Amino acid sequence: MAQCVRRLVLGDARRCGGAAAVHEQARVARAAGTGDFTAAQRTNTLAVLQAFGRAIPKLGEKWAGNDFCSWEAVLCNAPDVYVSGISPTYAGTLPEMPENVDYRHVVIRRLDFSEMGPGLSGTVPASWHSMTSLESLSIEKCESISGSVPPEWGSMTSLSVLNLRGTGISGTLPPQWSGMSKARSLQLQDCDLSGSLPSSWSAIPMLASVSLKGNKFCGCVPDSWDQKAGLVVDIEDKHKGSDCLAAKDCATTTTKPSATTATTPNLTNFPPTPRTTTEPLTTTSTEAPAEPTTTTEAPAEPTTTATPTNTPTPAPETECEVDGCEVCEGDSAARCARCREDYFLTDEKTCLKHNDGGVAAVSSGVAAAAVVCVAVLFSVGLAA
Repeated sequence: MAQCVRRLVLGDARRCGGAAAVHEQARVARAAGTGDFTAAQRTNTLAVLQAFGRAIPKLGEKWAGNDFCSWEAVLCNAPDVYVSGISPTYAGTLPEMPENVDYRHVVIRRLDFSEMGPGLSGTVPASWHSMTSLESLSIEKCESISGSVPPEWGSMTSLSVLNLRGTGISGTLPPQWSGMSKARSLQLQDCDLSGSLPSSWSAIPMLASVSLKGNKFCGCVPDSWDQKAGLVVDIEDKHKGSDCLAAKDCATTTTKPSATTATTPNLTNFPPTPRTTTEPLTTTSTEAPAEPTTTTEAPAEPTTTATPTNTPTPAPETECEVDGCEVCEGDSAARCARCREDYFLTDEKTCLKHNDGGVAAVSSGVAAAAVVCVAVLFSVGLAA
């Protein structure tokens, strides 16, 4: 009797198990097609997947047609799409996100490129911040991936797991990543990251794990991280505790670029210095000859070096023999270039004085010349 009961129970169990298996197969079959997605979801998700196909050519060859749920390495479970298990024999890069896509209708929840390893190269594009529905991103051990981590990824508000472990990414940790409001796990160990740890990450509500070992960070774990309940930070001991040994590392690191920055403006500003000095010298040498010009007779001014010019330069007053002359003409002591205030210059280059009656008195030099002339005429007459 007991054996009969057991046979009946086992039979029912087998029948129930078979029904459950059929039901599961039917559920998977229904999710395998794109028909479970809206037209907007199909169109916009397809556009993003095709961008990955173009960036990884061998994958693009496999991804033909529009039924992305039937593609290699794509799993559909409406209303979600997962991409993982891409062959390590494929090579390519991470593409920029295409334009003219409504990312509100892109239903890719997971991207996993970790199996590609060194076949994946290039940088992590900042434009991926557009995938606001992405929940999990893994590029683990793709050591050919380089460049800095984009601050723009802080707007990926659905991202829960980010795994960049073992890549060649560099730069500092962006404080803007505090905007990843659903982030739980950030795996960033064994990269080429540096700088200090942003205290703002403590504001990420669900953050539970941050792995940072194997980088070049300076300074200590922020107090706000230590005080965050449930947060586990995996980093070298020198960055931890009240007696943190790396406390002064950041101060030393940030001082070096400051010296370089201060030197650069000096080198840049150096060339204009001679111009400033030259301009005043040019102005001085140009204006100096113009000051003594008072007459239209002599174009040359009182220049101390008269050798190169053909214009006669007036001699000093003390060397002139013309009565009433202030400046003689050239090297001649008997010809005047400029008379004193009460005299006027004659055509013979002598100076005559103005009298009250308007009659000018002959200078002693002219009178002497007249006497000589009379004497000569008188002697000629006697000789005749």
